[in-house]
Amino acid sequence: MSLGPFGPGAIAFVGLYFVLMIVLGLAARRRRDSGDLADFYLANRSIGALLLLLTLYATQYSGNSLIGYPGEAYRVGFMWVMSVGFMMVVIVGYLTFAPQLYRDSRRFKFVTPGDWIDHRFGSRTLSLAASLVFLVTITNFLLAQLMAMGHTVDALSDGAVPYWAGVVGLGLIVVIYESVGGMRAVVWTDALQALMLLVGIIGMLIAVLPGIEGMASASQWIIENEPAKAAVPQDGAIRTWISTIVLVCFSASIYPQAIQRIFAARSAKSLRRSLTAMGFMPLVTTLPVFLVGILAIHQLQGLDGIEADQVLPEMIRLWAEQSWFLYAMAVLVLTGAIAAIMSTADSMLLSLSSIVAKDVLAKTWLTSASPQRLTTIGKRLSWLVMLVLIAVAYTPQISLWGLIELKLEILLQAAPLFVLGASWRRFTATGALTGLIVGVALAAGLDFTGYGKIWGVHAGVIALAVNLTIGIAWSLLAQPQARRATQP
Repeated sequence: MSLGPFGPGAIAFVGLYFVLMIVLGLAARRRRDSGDLADFYLANRSIGALLLLLTLYATQYSGNSLIGYPGEAYRVGFMWVMSVGFMMVVIVGYLTFAPQLYRDSRRFKFVTPGDWIDHRFGSRTLSLAASLVFLVTITNFLLAQLMAMGHTVDALSDGAVPYWAGVVGLGLIVVIYESVGGMRAVVWTDALQALMLLVGIIGMLIAVLPGIEGMASASQWIIENEPAKAAVPQDGAIRTWISTIVLVCFSASIYPQAIQRIFAARSAKSLRRSLTAMGFMPLVTTLPVFLVGILAIHQLQGLDGIEADQVLPEMIRLWAEQSWFLYAMAVLVLTGAIAAIMSTADSMLLSLSSIVAKDVLAKTWLTSASPQRLTTIGKRLSWLVMLVLIAVAYTPQISLWGLIELKLEILLQAAPLFVLGASWRRFTATGALTGLIVGVALAAGLDFTGYGKIWGVHAGVIALAVNLTIGIAWSLLAQPQARRATQP
């Protein structure tokens, strides 16, 4: 079978990469010290600064970035340059709670986000409610990665490898090395995937920057033929930008897999260095994929809806046909794109299994289960979840950016548990739980009734404002009552 214009060389290169993923998973299994939860899910909290940076980078820049972002740039035009800023503010979100979270995680041996919530609020109900929010958003995110896998291989192979084969094949590879090697396998493969992605992005920069004249020509065509995509943003677009900054800043920073990487850091210094370096990554990742989407407006005319999610694969395929140099760059970008998708999928799958095993089952039906048994159950859940999502991803009905927005708006409602929870000791469990329930219900209700944005502001951001108002007011009112109850 050929891989479209890429030929047997690209097949061999990508195939070798897949084999290496499984080999790393087996090697990680041999390095495991024990069968407990901290070893399997956090690599015994031994991740140094460089590996932490690479695994955070590989997880943060996923199929959403490489596949969804160019598609959105193709749909909306130059105003999508703000996506670079969106990714930069994620680091601001981390810094609002990560230092305190790390210190407490070392002292109290946290494994999952639910452990922090249990420690901070002392409420099993709140912990279970937050875990359900995490599970919904993780499942959504993992589904987006599977869809990205299918879109990538389908477009790059010119249909020789169909969408469903990409979903099934790459999904199974991910679940094999994740369930075999745990966090060590995920971090090691993430490191390799991050390096491949960086090399691919450098190749993409060379390919998508045809010089000032080329960019000027593409811009002129857009201005003349699709002026709406080159228009100066109006008030509504600016409000949406601000809304998206809030949405991404406080949602992406509390991804469960990112929080677990905070727990897995070897030291506070390692964590600080990794987060500092992460602040520069949008310039070498988000900016190039934005430019791909802009160039595609002229070169790939007529793509509608979710078809635009194939912009990057289609552009890579076109470049590969132009010269041997661009062929080599295209193969690197191809491998980097697949690597980015798989790196996020493995992290999400690992987090999902840990939350279900430790934060849900261990607190309900398996209260007396040993850590070793919970680890085994988590591995089996990885397979079950992946098989179900592969079936769901078989026929996509929504764009990748649409999935991203939906996931972020629900996840955003859990942000007060970490941001306020780490910085404001008077924030109560009852206030947090009430705000969380109302926020999730409002965000989901607005989205599913067709009000995803009101006056240019995301439903999730509106719901967060209500969430915070309820949580803060409830906590403030509870303090005087608590003091009166303790007085003689």
